[in-house]
Parts: sequence; C-alpha cells; structure tokens
Amino acid sequence: MSLKTRLQQSETQNNPIYGLFCSTPTALSIELIAAAGYDFVVIDLEHTLTSPEQLAAMLLAARASSIAALVRVAALQQVVQALDAGAEGIVFPRIRSAHDAQAAVRACHFAPRGERGLNSTWHSRYGRDDLAQAMNAASAATLVVAMIEDIEGLMQADAIAAVDGIDILLEGAADLSQSLGLPWQTRHPQVTAALARIRQAAQGCGKSFCALPRTPEDAQAAHRDQVRMFVLGDDRGIARRAMAAHLKQHQMKDL
Repeated sequence: MSLKTRLQQSETQNNPIYGLFCSTPTALSIELIAAAGYDFVVIDLEHTLTSPEQLAAMLLAARASSIAALVRVAALQQVVQALDAGAEGIVFPRIRSAHDAQAAVRACHFAPRGERGLNSTWHSRYGRDDLAQAMNAASAATLVVAMIEDIEGLMQADAIAAVDGIDILLEGAADLSQSLGLPWQTRHPQVTAALARIRQAAQGCGKSFCALPRTPEDAQAAHRDQVRMFVLGDDRGIARRAMAAHLKQHQMKDL
C-alpha cells in the first residue's frame, strides 16, 4: 500500500502515521529506521552532501525494508531522479507562493498535470510491464509536499494549499522562527501561531498537514487538532541523544 493511500486512510480512520528525517547517507540508516517501526522516512538532500549513488542505495533499502521514502530535494533537477529511483514523493523546502507550488507539482507529475519526463525505470520493471499503466500507477501514488518556512510562505499559505496537486503542507518551525526574528525559538507564541495558520490552511483546503512536534505535549496538541501525519525529528539527533543517555547510564554505575 502506498504512503499516499495510508495517509488518506489515516485521515478517515484516526490512525496517525509517523516518519523521521534521515540525514545520515547510508542504506543502513534506512534499514534501522524501518526496523524501529516508522511508517516513512524523509531522506534529506537539502542539508547533506548525499551523493546520487548513496540516494539510490537508500531508496533501494527502503523498498527492501518496506518503508515508504520521501526525498527532500535541494533543487528541482533532483526531483525526476529521486522519483525514478523509487521515492514515493518529494518534499520541497521554502515554498513561498502558489507559483512555487505549481512548479513543484509540474516537476512531480506527468502530462497533462505536469512535465515529468518519461523513462523506462524500475516502476515498469525496465519496460517489462505496460509503460502507460506503470506511469499512471506511479503518478497516482506520488506525494507532493510543500514546506512553509518563512514569512512569505506563511502569508501565502492558503494559496499554496489550494494548488491542485499539492498533497501536504509540512511546517518548518526552525526556519520560520528565524524568518520571524526568533531564531530557534520554535515554541515561541508567534511561531506556534504561525504553525497553526499553516495547519488551518491545509485543513481548510482538504489537504494533509504534517507536524514536527518537539515534545510529547506538542504531539498531543497536534492530535487534538486532527493532525494525522508526523515527522518525529532527525536520525542524527536521536542517535546522539540515545548514545549520550547510554553513556550516562554506565557512567552512573561506575560512580
């Protein structure tokens, strides 16, 4: 079942789905995230030096581990490569307008909705399956995720959410806090009010909103607001905290 279908079911069945950013460019990282039980992973190309070969291996590991993989791109030219290699959707950072959102949709979808180029990929088993059917199936399962991370995007949140083909609005509280003049104050009232505005824009247009809760209390509040999709942090930070806790546990025993 595609992540897109699972997300649609989660909205109607009150069954949230959970993901994690993966910034460590190895297939093993994907396997570990899948083994931990997450529903999806967002492979980050924006803030990493992940190579095309590493990305291909990570997407292959995602398929082998039965975890859905989205890719956050740094540039539009990465979109078709990530989708052809098996990403179930693309996360676009810093979407600021309906024009930006429309460009994202065009990059992800085939004609007539978009401009994604045709090719014989693993989706059609490299031409063994009917190419048109494989194309339609891939397009139907593709998720287009718009991140709103600054004041410009915040002011255009309703217009962005209204764009046909945008499936999800994803909050970017860290960069949004910086844009509001409150760097890293992600729980400041102005930032939380901005996040609520983005959520309301998504829900008002019948689109999904994806939250990035910083605390269990944030997650509980999002649940109450009918949010059903969550990214629960970044693999690097989680690994560091787990290792620090493990070290502290043993240091205490040695005292």
